[in-house]
Amino acid sequence: MTATEIQPFTLDNLDIHSMEKYVEHGYPWAEWDLLREEAPCYWYDRPDIAPFWTITRHADVKAVGGDPKTFSNAGGRLRLKDLDLDARYAQARAKKLEMYDWDENTPEDFIFLDAPEHTEMRMLTARHFTPARCRMMADEMAANAERFTAEFSERLGNGEVLDLVHDYSVALPLITIASMMGLDRDDWSNIHEWTDAMFDLESMRHARPGEDRRTMRKRLHAEYHDYVAELIERKRAEPGDDLSTLLVQAEVEGRPLTDQELHGYLKVLIAAGNETTRNALSRGILTFLDNPDQIDRLVDDPDRFVEPAVDEVVRWTTPVIQFARTATADVELHGQTIKAGDHVGLWYGAANRDPRVFDRPYEFDISREPNEHLGFGHGGHFCLGANLAKWELRAAFRALAHSDVLQRLEPAGEPVWLTDLHVGAYKEAPVRFTNHG
Repeated sequence: MTATEIQPFTLDNLDIHSMEKYVEHGYPWAEWDLLREEAPCYWYDRPDIAPFWTITRHADVKAVGGDPKTFSNAGGRLRLKDLDLDARYAQARAKKLEMYDWDENTPEDFIFLDAPEHTEMRMLTARHFTPARCRMMADEMAANAERFTAEFSERLGNGEVLDLVHDYSVALPLITIASMMGLDRDDWSNIHEWTDAMFDLESMRHARPGEDRRTMRKRLHAEYHDYVAELIERKRAEPGDDLSTLLVQAEVEGRPLTDQELHGYLKVLIAAGNETTRNALSRGILTFLDNPDQIDRLVDDPDRFVEPAVDEVVRWTTPVIQFARTATADVELHGQTIKAGDHVGLWYGAANRDPRVFDRPYEFDISREPNEHLGFGHGGHFCLGANLAKWELRAAFRALAHSDVLQRLEPAGEPVWLTDLHVGAYKEAPVRFTNHG
């Protein structure tokens, strides 16, 4: 079933960008349904966000994502935000450029680049995220998943109410990417705080006594910058067999990466390497709790269902809500003219419920095959860590299937939505074991 409509809406008054709606109701499924069926290429013009074309059909999201010549990542607008956040991010970037004497023409990170520059940067680390490389790490991921699941189960068994996000889902992706990057184990809790601060703009979870939100965020960003700067210097002086050393020693166009480029690249790997996977895992577990028949199928035959279950979890949760592109030429789409310079928003959740591609799109079915979801994007900017995310999720759900956690777990309160329009996540999700079973 689609989301319940709180009040009647039309194309002229629907709202798919206000974070208050996501916090209260989750993804705007009904609005996306209306757009996909009646206005698949829709000029979204609202007072508090810069206008853009909304793309919601699977085929169109795939086509735009696969056409970097016509729809560029380098247009300056990569993630849709309201005008206030756009201004705050621009102000923060200007201060950062001035503080570190960085080049204003160098983008925030390599995701803002198009081919061939993006391809060259991407290929610096791409071989470390191949299926073959992930297969080499499979045993380690499985052992960690089993350990975290056992510890989680023990605490729940002692009657504790735990946070599914911070007490379970964060552990496996964080330990995996930290190990790959050669980060010290003692740094992991700080990394967790710093990457949280990139997305959760409202939380005071990491505030020190006497800090207001602005002071807390300023401190966290400064700590994160200093940590990455120290990491770069350390890997130059003491190279290791890890991704951080690889980047510090890498060259593009015959030159080493600048400190500014290294900061952007390393932060992308650290954040993307733990945030989106943990979000798929925590929301995926809650989805299983809403569908106990799918728990039975997974537990009865994990060897059969773990892999398709992971793809269905990614389709169902779609952790990345949207990315934006900038048109480089006039394009006709569904009777509308997207003009050069216009921004285009790709809504992956809407695409992943498109009935033209998915039979019974609003049914969570772990046997769904094929599953051509766009949860990892498409084209040259297809998620670099997609294989790693799949292996991590498979390890986690296999460990859960071999335990009794899913059969005994229940929500202990309403999850709290993360206030970010790019990453769809819960920042808190209290759970406990049932009194029976």
